Amino acid sequence: MALFIFWRDRAAKGRPAERLHPLLRAEAHLLPDHVATGHQPDAAGGWHFAAFATRTHFYAPEAQVWQRAGLGACIIHGLIWRSVDGRPVLLDAAAVATLLDRPGTELPADVMGEYAVARLHPDGTLDAFSDRAGLHQLFHGAQGQAVLANRAGLVATLLDDWTADPSGLRWLPAIGYRVGTATAYRSVVQLGQERRIGIGPDGATLAAMADPVIRFDGPRGYSAALDPMLDEGIVQAQAGIRLGIPVDGAIDLPITGGKDSRVVLALCLAAGLRDRLRLFTRGYEGHPDVVAGAGVAAALGLPHRREPPHGSDEPAHWSRERFFAKLMAQTWQSDGMVGGWDLILGDRLGTGTLITGHMGEVLKAYSKKPLPPGPLDPVAMVRLQAPFDPMGLLRSGTRAAMEAQLQAQMEEARAAGAAEADLPDIFYYRNRLPNWLGAIRAIKSFERQPVVPLGAPALLRLAFRLTPEERKRELLHHAIVRRCAPELLAPPFAMQGWDPALGEDVPRSPPVLPGAGAPPTFGNWQFSINHNPGIRAAIAAEAMARDDLTLWDTIDRDALIDRLRHRRLDYFDGIGMLGLVVAMFQERAMIRPVRLGTPEQAAVPGRPAPAVPVAIDPPAVEGHLDAVRAVDGAVMFDGWAHARDWPAAQIAIEARTGERSLAIAVAANDRPDLVPHGFGDGRHGFSLAVPAERLGDGAVEVTVGPFDGGAAIARTVVTR
Repeated sequence: MALFIFWRDRAAKGRPAERLHPLLRAEAHLLPDHVATGHQPDAAGGWHFAAFATRTHFYAPEAQVWQRAGLGACIIHGLIWRSVDGRPVLLDAAAVATLLDRPGTELPADVMGEYAVARLHPDGTLDAFSDRAGLHQLFHGAQGQAVLANRAGLVATLLDDWTADPSGLRWLPAIGYRVGTATAYRSVVQLGQERRIGIGPDGATLAAMADPVIRFDGPRGYSAALDPMLDEGIVQAQAGIRLGIPVDGAIDLPITGGKDSRVVLALCLAAGLRDRLRLFTRGYEGHPDVVAGAGVAAALGLPHRREPPHGSDEPAHWSRERFFAKLMAQTWQSDGMVGGWDLILGDRLGTGTLITGHMGEVLKAYSKKPLPPGPLDPVAMVRLQAPFDPMGLLRSGTRAAMEAQLQAQMEEARAAGAAEADLPDIFYYRNRLPNWLGAIRAIKSFERQPVVPLGAPALLRLAFRLTPEERKRELLHHAIVRRCAPELLAPPFAMQGWDPALGEDVPRSPPVLPGAGAPPTFGNWQFSINHNPGIRAAIAAEAMARDDLTLWDTIDRDALIDRLRHRRLDYFDGIGMLGLVVAMFQERAMIRPVRLGTPEQAAVPGRPAPAVPVAIDPPAVEGHLDAVRAVDGAVMFDGWAHARDWPAAQIAIEARTGERSLAIAVAANDRPDLVPHGFGDGRHGFSLAVPAERLGDGAVEVTVGPFDGGAAIARTVVTR
C-alpha cells in the first residue's frame, strides 16, 4: 500500500519542495516502511512526487514505486493483477508503467484488482485512475490545480486550504457517508467512479473510462447466452482467491449466515481447496450468523470456530473521554469523509490478507422491499435500506439541494436506459461503494489486504445484464453456488433463505432466527450515546461553542439540541448522529492524529492547530436505590436513575467497590411510578446484578451511580 502525491510548483503557492516534503509526510496517516521522493523537470518547472509505502502480502514497499530517467514515474496503491490461463499474475509498478506507455492509455481489460494508479509520462503528462468501482480513492484540486493524491489531506496540505465544504459534509448526518465527489474540503474533489484524469501543460482533463461496468444498451435477463460470462466470472473470482491465500497450509475463511460468504465458500470448494479450509464466524454465542456458519461447517465436515465480533474489544459503554478520543482519531484518519458508526479507525500495519464477500451486494438488489408505483422519489430510494435525515435535522434548502443531487444521478441513469427498479442498485454502486467502502479501504487495507472475489469484472458486468427482479431474487448467488458447490444450497441461512421464485427445486430451509434476549443485531458501543448523558451534554456543548460553522447552514442546531435532550436514538438515528459528530469535529479541527503503525499521537504542522474539546461537568443524575436482594448466586441492586437535563438518556449504572467496577446495567426498565414525578417516560429503572464471587467474603461497601462520573446514587454495605 502506498500513499502518494504529485504536484507542480505552481500549485504549491510558492512553497519549495524541500519545505513541503516534511509537511506531507506528517499528513500521512501511517508510519511508512519506505519513503520515496522525486522530481521530473520540464519547461514548466516540472513535477514533484512523494510516496509513503508499506510492505504488504503482495508487494515490497519499493515495488510500488517506479521511476526511470527519461521514462517517467509510476506509483501504485492496492493490488493489481491479471489472469493468465486461470492463474493470477501480480503486476508491480514497473509492470503497470510498461502497460501505460503513453498518455491516455488504459489498462487492458483483463487487468483486475483494487487499486489507484498514477503514471507520469516523459512528456510531463500525469495520468491517474482507480479501479472500476473506485474502492481506492483519488483526489485532485477543485480548481484544476496541478496536484493529485490518494489522500484528500495531502491535496489540502499542498494547496494550504482547509476550508470546509458543506456539500460534502452535509451527507454524513443524513446517511452516514458522502454522495458524489465533494469532499470535506472546498479545495479538494474526489475523482469520480470510472473516471480518469490527465494533467498536462494546458490543465486537467477528466474523461470517462471506456466500456463502463453499468450498461443498459443490450438485452436484459439471464439466458444460456450469458453462461460464458458467468464461467469467466467464476474463473476470475477463483484466480483472485488463489492470489490471496498462502501457497500451502490452512486457509481461514469467514462464513456468516448470509449468501455472500456462502458464494465465496462455494468458489473455494470448486477450486479444490476443501482440505485446507478452516471456517470461522464472528459474533456472540448463539447469534444467527454463528449458528448458521457452524451448520454449514458441519454439513461439509469442516472445522469451525467462533470469534468475538468486530468491536467486541470495545466496551459496550463508553466514557465521554473515550467517545471523543476515538471519533477525533477517526476524523483525522478518514479526512472527515465518513460517519462514525462503523468506527473506521486503524492502529497497526500488517501483511495479512482477508478474502471477503464484499461486492456481493452489487450482484443482488440494494433492497428486497417492493418499489412504490410510478417514478421513484430520491429520498424514498435511499430509505429502501438506509437512513435519510432520520432525526429531521436538515434545513429545508439543504434537503432540497441534496434531493436535487440524487435526482440528477437518477436522471442520468434513466437516460442511459435504466429502469426505475435499477436506480437503487445504481445508487449503491455509484455512491456507497466508493464513498463508504472506499473510506474503509483507505484505512483498514493497510492493516490487512482484502481480496474480493465477488468483485470479478465479469461478475459485476453480468449483474447489470440481469433484470432488477433477477438481482432481487439473488439469481447470480444461486447460480454460482449451484454450479460450484450444490451441497451448499440446503444449509439454512441466518434470517433469510432462497427466493422461491428461483424454482421449485430451490431448498426452503427455515432460517436461523435470533433467540430470546439476544443482543442487538446492529450496534454496541454506539448506543453509549443513549446511556451516557455526559456524551450528549458534550456534543451539545461543542455545537453551541461555535456559531460560525458552515454546518449550521445545513443542520438546524436548535433541532439538534432538542434531539439530544428528548430523543432516544435508534439504529438509523445513531448513524445520523455519529455522522454529524464527525462532520462537526472535521470543521472544528477537532482531530487526534494517530498513525497506523505507532500508538504515539503525531504533530501535523501542515493543518490548522487541533481544537480542544469544551470542558463540561458531568450532568446531574437523580436516582434512588430501592432494594438490595440475593438472586441465584448474585446480589441484585434495584432502583432508578434519571438525568433531568437529558431526559431521553437511559443511564448506564455501575456498581463499584473502591476503584473496581463490579457490574454495569442500563436503567431502562419501565417504572410508571416515576412519570407523575416528572422523571421522563418512566423507563429509567434498573436491576443491576453483581455476581456474588465478585463481592468476596465479609462486609463490602458498594457504590451505585453513573458509570462515567457524577455523584453516587447510593452507598451500601453488602455482607456475605
